[in-house]
Amino acid sequence: MNQKYCFKSYFSQQCTQFWDNTKIDKTQKYIMENLYYIQTPFETIPCNLKVIKKNLVMEQDDRQYSTNVENAGLELITSDFNNDQGVRITKGNYTFEFFGKIKSIFDQLKKTSIQFNFTQRYTIKKMIAKGTFATIYLAECRFTQNEYAVKCFEKRHISNEKDRKNLTKEMQILRLMNHNQLLTIYEVFENSNYIYFIQELLKGGDLHDYLERSEKLSELKVSQIIYNLLNGIQYMHSQGILHRDIKPENLILRQKNNLNDIVIGDFGLADFYKFDGNYLYRRCGTPGYVAPEILRGQPYDYKVDIYSIGVLLYILLSGKRPFVGKNNQQTVKLNEIGDINYDDIDCSQEALSLMKKMLDSQPENRISIISAKQHPFFINAQKRDTQKSKVTLKLDVKSIQQQEQFSVSPILTSRPLNRHSMINNFTIHTPRQLPRLSHDVKTIIKTEQNEIHRSTVSRQSHSRANLRLNNQFNNLNIFV
Repeated sequence: MNQKYCFKSYFSQQCTQFWDNTKIDKTQKYIMENLYYIQTPFETIPCNLKVIKKNLVMEQDDRQYSTNVENAGLELITSDFNNDQGVRITKGNYTFEFFGKIKSIFDQLKKTSIQFNFTQRYTIKKMIAKGTFATIYLAECRFTQNEYAVKCFEKRHISNEKDRKNLTKEMQILRLMNHNQLLTIYEVFENSNYIYFIQELLKGGDLHDYLERSEKLSELKVSQIIYNLLNGIQYMHSQGILHRDIKPENLILRQKNNLNDIVIGDFGLADFYKFDGNYLYRRCGTPGYVAPEILRGQPYDYKVDIYSIGVLLYILLSGKRPFVGKNNQQTVKLNEIGDINYDDIDCSQEALSLMKKMLDSQPENRISIISAKQHPFFINAQKRDTQKSKVTLKLDVKSIQQQEQFSVSPILTSRPLNRHSMINNFTIHTPRQLPRLSHDVKTIIKTEQNEIHRSTVSRQSHSRANLRLNNQFNNLNIFV
């Protein structure tokens, strides 16, 4: 039985035809290729289909057709004639259906498309965390019993155009992340009220919580943490993306107490680098971790992330933050000036050297990510560790918990939290004090069941031109 989902998709695309003849770079390698068939009431037509990045390419009778399927609707269907499995792709009011051995191509298409049968695929087990526009759930796949973190957005809270753009951008960025130190997204679902990001389940808690429990970190361990983070950020930069909000709360341990496997999460403030500086949110980050050029309103580039990692290095080696004011306004001002006291830090000269290079307030003088990875601090860390030195960490947890995030993440974009203030035209938000949403697990499940109940069953297998479909926090962490 093939179901139609009768709601307008949040990601519905305006198009005049399904095949848009997207230009395909012939040097690009296709992800997969196979022979399928298109079925009409009168005949079966063979076709060759291949996936190239986010494009579907069809070759038929010496002709080639192509289309961008990013955020297109994606469904599994069954042939009315022979019960073969097939795939339906929807763009605007146009659909394309094909049949055959579809598992491999479906697995590729779902990485960039939108599916609609969340409750048929996943069971929500419990809530992990709540935010303004999103809630994190622990969910289990009904078919594999694997567990995932599901980031659930309530559509009515992201109704304005800026919020829509930010959510779409976050999804686009997450899909590009393919590195061990970066959060992974597997697929995206949607129904009439919610959007679901199926993400990797990280079980170790965030680095902030780990430091709260910890008293000592060796300089070797600090060097390993920082080096791994540099690797992750270097991959992001290679994809043309700035993170802009690196801090302990956004660094998640895959497994409890394993500092060798830390994942960079929360891409709500991430954006594609723009030479003209025309970002959706230009001034953003967390006071005390932000590169000064952002606060000064100056042009900035990838080195803003180097600065934030430098702040983290300072915290790990000293047990305190470099910028701590009496209030948020003073913290922002100290951060903007960028003067740092290194006198009381008990660490090697090599560690101090790298720290100063990463925390240079002038971006043109700040060390690059490639040079940072080649710094003697990393090369000689093993030698120093065998000789001596444990760095005592007495982290001022209370002051870090009181830090407040300014500007906005995609789920903090249109409505201020209960505690807020304006500082130099920035909206200051407290990320760990999040209001409760109105929905729960039963509401989510009931919503999709009602969708399916109201929908009509399609018994046709040719193209449907008028299809009504128009679209981290606690121990299990994805951060909102």
